[in-house]
Amino acid sequence: VHCQMGISRSSTIVLAYLMKYHHDTLFKAYDFLLDKRRQASPNHGFLLQLIRYEQELRATKEIDTGKGDIQNPIEIVETKVEDKLEL
Repeated sequence: VHCQMGISRSSTIVLAYLMKYHHDTLFKAYDFLLDKRRQASPNHGFLLQLIRYEQELRATKEIDTGKGDIQNPIEIVETKVEDKLEL
């Protein structure tokens, strides 16, 4: 998946795919994506859509909800981006 910079739009599509077809939470999907592409950073609007999408997937039991995954996704994304950029 590619967009001009490969930071926000394509990252959002990849995250949604991982959530739907790999049954990952947003947290797990984003962690995986950052391991592959450090500059991945969906904008806040896309992130809100992913949060809503995760809620839909949780409601239909299409997502693997492990213990400890219930956190504020926006804080998680911002923290993970900062951590990866420090490397």
